[in-house]
Amino acid sequence: MAKIKLMHFALIAMLEDSKRLIDYLQRVGVTELADVSDDALTKYRTGPLVSIFEKKEKTARQAVEAVEHRCKIKRTLIQSLTDYTEIDYHQYRQLCEQADTVMVDCEAVNALTEEIRAQKAEIVRQRTMIDYYRPWESLDIPMNARRTPTTAIFIGLFKSQLQREDVETRLAQELPETDGISVEIISSSKLQTCCMVLCHHSDAEAVETALKACGFIRPDKPAKTLPSAAIAQCKAAIEAAQQEIDACNEAIAQYGEQYDRMRLLADYYAAQKEKYLSMEKAATGRRTLYLEGYVPERDAEQLKFDIEKRFTAQMELDAPELTDDVPVLIENRDFAGGVESITNMYAPPSNRDLDPNPVMAFFYYLLFGMMLSDAGYGILMVLVGLVAKYKIKVQGNLRKTASFALYCGVATTFWGVLFGGFFGNLIPTIRTEFLGLDEGPSLALWFEPAMDSIKLMLFSFLLGIIHLFTGLAIRLVTLWKQGDRIGAVCDTIPIYLFVSGFAVVGKDFIEPVSPQVKSIGLYLLLAGAVLIVLTAGRSAKNIFGKLGGGVYALYNNITGYLGDILSYSRLLALNLVTGVIALVVNKLGAMMGNIVAFIVIFLLGHTMNIVINLIGTYVHTCRLQFVEYFSKFYEGGGKVFTPFKFNLKHFKFKEDTINE
Repeated sequence: MAKIKLMHFALIAMLEDSKRLIDYLQRVGVTELADVSDDALTKYRTGPLVSIFEKKEKTARQAVEAVEHRCKIKRTLIQSLTDYTEIDYHQYRQLCEQADTVMVDCEAVNALTEEIRAQKAEIVRQRTMIDYYRPWESLDIPMNARRTPTTAIFIGLFKSQLQREDVETRLAQELPETDGISVEIISSSKLQTCCMVLCHHSDAEAVETALKACGFIRPDKPAKTLPSAAIAQCKAAIEAAQQEIDACNEAIAQYGEQYDRMRLLADYYAAQKEKYLSMEKAATGRRTLYLEGYVPERDAEQLKFDIEKRFTAQMELDAPELTDDVPVLIENRDFAGGVESITNMYAPPSNRDLDPNPVMAFFYYLLFGMMLSDAGYGILMVLVGLVAKYKIKVQGNLRKTASFALYCGVATTFWGVLFGGFFGNLIPTIRTEFLGLDEGPSLALWFEPAMDSIKLMLFSFLLGIIHLFTGLAIRLVTLWKQGDRIGAVCDTIPIYLFVSGFAVVGKDFIEPVSPQVKSIGLYLLLAGAVLIVLTAGRSAKNIFGKLGGGVYALYNNITGYLGDILSYSRLLALNLVTGVIALVVNKLGAMMGNIVAFIVIFLLGHTMNIVINLIGTYVHTCRLQFVEYFSKFYEGGGKVFTPFKFNLKHFKFKEDTINE
C-alpha cells in the first residue's frame, strides 16, 4: 500500500459531549490529534489527572505481577508472544464501572506484597544477628555484663587470631606490676578473637586502658541475655517471619480469580492516561470543544458521518499542506512491512519522500541472503517465520518480524542453493566420513564462493552498483514529481554514465575486458565526468563558481562512489566467513570419528555460527541500506502517524463491537 494519504480535520462539538466524543475517538482509533493553538480558547490542563492514572496503573501492574508469581501462573514463550484475550467492548465498559472495587483488591495485594518484603528484610536482619552472636555462643554470661561484686568484666574482641597466652603477654607488657588478670578465649578465627578478661575492681581502669592499647574492642550490639539465648530468639523470629510470609502468600493466592480483571484494570488506567494526555491538545470555548488532527483519507468520510450522527458536532475535512509537522502513515504488506522497523530505526520517511520500503525490502532480503548464503540456515529461518505467522499467529509488530525472518530465510535458501551451501559441506562430509563414498558432484547450481572468490567479488560490486543505481532512480522520480525536472536529470543521468564507465574500466584492472567494451566504458566515463562538471555547479551565480562547483562535485563523486562500491565487498567477506566456519565445524565433528560426537559438535558449532553471523549479517545489511542506499535519495525526518486508540497490553477488542 505504501503511503496512505491523510486528511486534516477540524471538529467543533458541544462541551457536554466532550467526554463521550473523546471516548469515541479513542475507541475507533483512526485519528491522531494535533495541538489546537488559539489564544482565544482555553486549554485543558490534565497533568494532575495523568499523574493519578499513572500511579493507579503502576499499582495494578504490581498487583498483577504479585498474583502471577504467587499463583505460579506460567506462560510459555509462545504464550508470551500471543498474550492477549479477545473481549467485548461492553465487558470493558463494565469493568470500568467496577474499577474502584478492583483497585481495592490491587491495593490489598500490594499491601500483602509489602508485608512479605518487610518480613524478608526481617529474616535477613535476624540472620545477620545470628552470625553476629555465633562467635559468642559459648559465653555463659550475658554479653553486656560489666562487673560482679568483686571483679570487673571486659567482653570484647581483637581484630586478629590470638591465643590466651598472646593476650596475657600483651597485658603483662602493658601492666608489669598488676597481678590477678584472667583471660578466657570464647572463640578464635583468622579474622578475630573473642575473649573475656576479668580483674579486680581496683585494677579496672588500668586494665581497660591497657586493653585499648592492645586493640581491644567491645561489641557494639551486646546481647542482654546469654548469646545462645539471643540466637534462639533470632531463630524464633525467623520462623515467625516465615510463617507470616506463608500466610501472606496464601492470602495473595486467593486473588487468583481476579487476575484477568487486574490485568484489564491496568490496561484501563493506561488508556485513561493516554486519553487525558490527548485532551491537553484540545481547546474549549464557553460551551464548545475544539479538536484538530489527522485521519486517513479512507476513513475520513465515514468518521465525519458517524460523529455528526452521534453527537451535536460539525467536522470539516481538508487536504493538509505537506509540511514536516504533518505525520506520515506507511502501510505495507508482509514483504515490505518486514523492513519498516529498519527504515524507522534510521528515520521515518518525510512527506517529501517516496516510501522506500518496497524497493528496500527486495534489496535487503537479497543482500542479507547473499551474506548468510546457507540453505540449511535459510530453511530454519523459513520454518521459524512460518510457525510464528501461521501456527502461533503472532500479531502487530511481531507478525512483521516473523515476515522479516521468513523472507530473509527464503533469500538465504536461494543463495545457499546457488552456492552449494547446506550447513556448510554437510552432505559431502557425510558421504566421505560416514558412508565411505566420494564427495560426489558439486551441489552449487552456480559456483562455490570459496573456489572462485574473484568471481564473487566482481558480482558483489555489480550487485552494489545496481543497488546504488536503484537509489538514483528513486531520486530521479522524486525530483521529477516535485517539479524539479532539471535537477532530476542533471543530478542522476551524469552519475549513471560516470559510474557505468568507471565500473567497466575498473573491471579491466582485475579481469581483462575486450577493447570494444573498454572503449565504450572510457567514453561513458568521460561523458559522465564532463556532464557532472558542467551541471553540478549550476546554482552558482557566475561561470567560475559553476565550474568550481562542478569540479568539486566530480571529485566527490569519484571518491564517494568508489568508497560506496568497495563497501559491497562485505558481501564477499561475510559470505566466505559463514561458509568457512560451517566447513570447519563439520571437519571438527568428523575428526572425532564418532557419530554421536559429530552430532554434538554439529549442533553446538552451527548454532554458534548462525547466531553470530545472523547478527553480523543484519548489521552489515542495515549499513548498506543506511549509508550507501539511503544517501542517494532519502531525506527522512518524518513523524510517524500515531493514532489515538486503546493500546491494550493483554486484551484485544472484538472487531464487531469496537464501533458499536
